[in-house]
Amino acid sequence: MTGADGSTSWNSPRVPWWPLLREAATAPRARLLVFPHSGAGPNTLFRLVGPLPDHVEVLGLSLPGRERRFGEPPGCRLDQVLDSVADEVLGRDPLPTVVFGHSLGALLATRAARLLGPHCRAAVVSGQAPGRTPRRAHSTTSTEEDAVRLLREGGGTPQWVLDDPDMLAHVTRVLRADIELSREAAVGFEDVRLDVPLHVLGGTADPLIPHETLDGWADHTTGACQVLRFDGDHFFLLAEANRPTVVDVLRRAVTEG
Repeated sequence: MTGADGSTSWNSPRVPWWPLLREAATAPRARLLVFPHSGAGPNTLFRLVGPLPDHVEVLGLSLPGRERRFGEPPGCRLDQVLDSVADEVLGRDPLPTVVFGHSLGALLATRAARLLGPHCRAAVVSGQAPGRTPRRAHSTTSTEEDAVRLLREGGGTPQWVLDDPDMLAHVTRVLRADIELSREAAVGFEDVRLDVPLHVLGGTADPLIPHETLDGWADHTTGACQVLRFDGDHFFLLAEANRPTVVDVLRRAVTEG
């Protein structure tokens, strides 16, 4: 759902998993970790984090096969993602941290929040089902044709990508690899519990995640759980009408928890 951004060499032997998306303009007092959806890189969600307070440092998970890592074969395991959090995030100066993930990213963000423990201030999860709720993407992408159909039905993919056979083939490979990661992250997910405030976002017309399931996220934290529903499909959070409210949720999460 996104292409290369050209910001670093595609063939770099050591491209970080957690590049800096936005440097704090003042001395950083909080950190936001951005976990993008399947097939995408973190820059896809940049419009939501750009308006955050100046003291917030923003890092974005960059998985193989997209943006800075476009030239790498797609695919990784959950333990690699969590190891990257331990190595590249916990290895930085300690800051109160909020995790924010959409779709696949919501599963990864929740597991990362548990790993971060007391370093995590809050979690914002979007476009994802809780617990054992069946996930359509996990059962409908066994073939390349299935993956293309999911791209078209889920929305969020630029038309030029759908019209370019080579780019579509690449994005489809990335998507299928990410869905395998999503399946792994969903195993035992019903037992994942956090101790921080949880902000849950969903679209009322999401074809992939029924919004009626979202209240079940309360079972994933001992803290407060706020569920917000928006008009829109799976990518409701990027719609111009919804973006200010989503930004406000992120702003409150990084300042209040």
